[in-house]
Amino acid sequence: MGTAVVLVVLAGIVALIVRGIIKDRKAGKSSCGHKCGCCPMAGQCHAHRK
Repeated sequence: MGTAVVLVVLAGIVALIVRGIIKDRKAGKSSCGHKCGCCPMAGQCHAHRK
């Protein structure tokens, strides 16, 4: 019984996290910190402004 409760709680937390990520993406937000110098994808994910 305890295992089922923990599973339901964890599934709820994961669902809230995924919902937040989807909401942020729709709002145009990103988890990127825009510090391309230390990123392995430097220069490939953002258009450089001149």
